[in-house]
Amino acid sequence: MSTTTGGRGVQLAVALLLSSSALAGCSASSVGSYCDALRSVQADWKGSSAMLKNPAAATRFAASVAQVEATAPDEVKPDWASLRTLVQKFTVATPDLTGLTKQLQGFEASAKRIEVHARETCQVDLSH
Repeated sequence: MSTTTGGRGVQLAVALLLSSSALAGCSASSVGSYCDALRSVQADWKGSSAMLKNPAAATRFAASVAQVEATAPDEVKPDWASLRTLVQKFTVATPDLTGLTKQLQGFEASAKRIEVHARETCQVDLSH
């Protein structure tokens, strides 16, 4: 993907999601099904950058984000919905990167809330 702001959005989404080693530290006792959902999709999220370049793979990726969103606590559920909406932009052959660029500012705030919540609730560090 190019180094445009649209590319930055992909990088931000990937950075948020590519934390398979950190996700392994989420215990079932911390938030139960939410951490379990994170663990269940972590293998699928390896290589998510490539997934966002392929509409069919992006569709599967969006479904896995929706799986985590469904179990997310209320305080971050809207942020996971924002992430799902962002990923869904890549489920078409030619994503609207101009429209995506406009959405990034709001997504960055959601990404930060998800990151902080994951660290505080599941001891998951999504900043790597």
